[in-house]
Amino acid sequence: MINIFENYIEFVSIGGLVKGITLDDVKLGISVTRNRNLANIFYRLTFIESYGTGIPKIMHNYNGYENKPQIEATNNAFKITLPNTADENDTATGVSAKPQNKNAAQDKTAVQNKPAETESRTGDEQIVMILFDENEFITRQDIETALGASQAKALRVLKRLAEKGKIQTIGGGRSTKYTKKAKD
Repeated sequence: MINIFENYIEFVSIGGLVKGITLDDVKLGISVTRNRNLANIFYRLTFIESYGTGIPKIMHNYNGYENKPQIEATNNAFKITLPNTADENDTATGVSAKPQNKNAAQDKTAVQNKPAETESRTGDEQIVMILFDENEFITRQDIETALGASQAKALRVLKRLAEKGKIQTIGGGRSTKYTKKAKD
């Protein structure tokens, strides 16, 4: 069940944690699949990239913010609440959701404010193109890290840039790399 509110979103899973797994284990990234067949299908469809990485990635993406994800577990349910970091203030608590670490916010702003070659690019596309200023080749994982994004989002950004003729794909599968196309 997913509950969406103005300043946070809740994900509730009925059934609680798998027997033998604690909440601390989940926070560390330990994963035990409840439905192995469903997990394998999601993995093959690339809806998940690896088992047990979601919660640690979520926690990492909230570094520098006052409001952190809240995880609760009972014998019968598991719930994670993700605050909206775009809000200036959490209206329920009055706590600011802006980054605590001003340097982290300034670093991202500096990258986003760097002049772009074209106005038709999204902010994410601009950030990816800036990566090419520092690297001849980049991987999808590099983009996930730079954007703090999922695999699916990184692939969408790469696809848009390839369709616009800005980048070239080299290789395939896990060894796929991307390079900036030379200007004609």
